Amino acid sequence: MQFKPMHRAAGILIMTGVFLMMAAGSGSDDNSTAQKVGEVEQTVSSADEEKEKTPQPDGDEAPEDSVTQEEADAPQEAYHVGDILKTDALEIVYKASGYYVSDNEFIQPKEGNQYIFIELYCTNIGDSDQSIDSYSFTCYADGYSCESTYFSDNDLSASLSPGRSASGIVAFEVPQDASDIQIEYELDLWSEEKAVFVFEGDKDSGFEPEADAAASESAFHAGDIVETDALRIAYLSCGEYTGYNEFDPPKDGYHYVYCELEFENISDNDQYVSYTEFDCFADSSSCEAYYGTDDLLDATISPGRKAKGTVAYEVPLDAQTVEFEFLTNLWTSDRIVFACQP
Repeated sequence: MQFKPMHRAAGILIMTGVFLMMAAGSGSDDNSTAQKVGEVEQTVSSADEEKEKTPQPDGDEAPEDSVTQEEADAPQEAYHVGDILKTDALEIVYKASGYYVSDNEFIQPKEGNQYIFIELYCTNIGDSDQSIDSYSFTCYADGYSCESTYFSDNDLSASLSPGRSASGIVAFEVPQDASDIQIEYELDLWSEEKAVFVFEGDKDSGFEPEADAAASESAFHAGDIVETDALRIAYLSCGEYTGYNEFDPPKDGYHYVYCELEFENISDNDQYVSYTEFDCFADSSSCEAYYGTDDLLDATISPGRKAKGTVAYEVPLDAQTVEFEFLTNLWTSDRIVFACQP
């Protein structure tokens, strides 16, 4: 397969496409067949807490092929902690819900409000890239819309190639006295179909994903050189990045790893290469980018010229397989995989 990288000449057109795709998120036409497929095994619930999702009305039943007013006004399918939402492209586990207390004096809710979150684990089960982030979610407290809140350390935001996963939270600021909090996820931009995640206070399903440490067969390693139609890429080195300052250390149980790459423009047009075109996966789970290196990759290269730089991510210390993916073509989702073995 020949990779077809993006170039700056199509910058405006590409960015327009990116914003449209971000708006749609994973809510493509494929997602219109969303259905609940089960509950995680670790979820614990008592029978008297179970609520029947489609109760039968009292009195005479309506004909089987008719739609009552109650059915027409019924809310979207509701998902509770431990439930699994499955579309043609994504499988989403509702891992947990809870309250968030910020220890930053400058990040506090308004008087009478509080921060709440839901935690989701998302896997791309489709055949093409899928994006999911907090912009696809809207929160309603007692029927009124609420503001989104971003804490950056674990916010849900990922671009997933097939088979990859990501975990993160979606947070909102809601009134403290709200009794019914629902978070809508847009499944389809065009049909406006939505699924509803019901906020249930401090509750954890106990779900822990199984690590997938299988390495990509097509991955390149340090010392390899790979060519696309426009770029010759030399994979110079990889390792643990220790040059961070004391105010920006990795989280407990994590470390920073990097890949150093050299790009040569072998085409007749300018080429743009950037850390923004990379994703990292540790045991197939998405990792958070680290932007604190002193030679972060970001360059426009004229024909015949070269550029060198690094991309870095925060990954678990116990990860067995760490891979960096370089997106070479937005429309076809073509990627080059670089194995990182610090």
